Amino acid sequence: MSLKIGAIAQRLETTVRTLRFYEEHGLVHPRRTPGRTRLYTQDDEARFAALLGLARLGFSLQQLAELAGLRASSQTGDEASRAVASRLKAMDTELEARARAIEERRQDIARGLALVERCHGCQQRPVRAICDRCPASAGVREIEVLNVVWDEAEPHCPTASAMSENP
Repeated sequence: MSLKIGAIAQRLETTVRTLRFYEEHGLVHPRRTPGRTRLYTQDDEARFAALLGLARLGFSLQQLAELAGLRASSQTGDEASRAVASRLKAMDTELEARARAIEERRQDIARGLALVERCHGCQQRPVRAICDRCPASAGVREIEVLNVVWDEAEPHCPTASAMSENP
């Protein structure tokens, strides 16, 4: 069964441009009709799916290309299997490190969520000059994700202006 790229893109929830990108970099080689129309097989679709899955996990185009070329660049099955095994172990180690980082971020987000939920029902303006004095915001600076949402001291705020004028 032959498929057109649009159908594969739709099935894989990606864009035609993304699939062509992988093709342009030599990671997929579709058949062509005499009129030069590309025809993709189920194997091509499976290869696209694998490439997309690995890319979504953060593996670079270079890493994908190196992985894809391991068997072709090997002289024997033994050499190929060892090269692939080595690469897969390295990828697993990389994913393990990312998983640890994700879990750390999730714990940080959970701490941030617990802190901001203490502010539910607060009627004060959410500005640093006020929030920094509130016991509910104790520990906000130790929660990394909240460093993104916690505003900088506002120069137009009377408290911040007074602090900068009186060193």
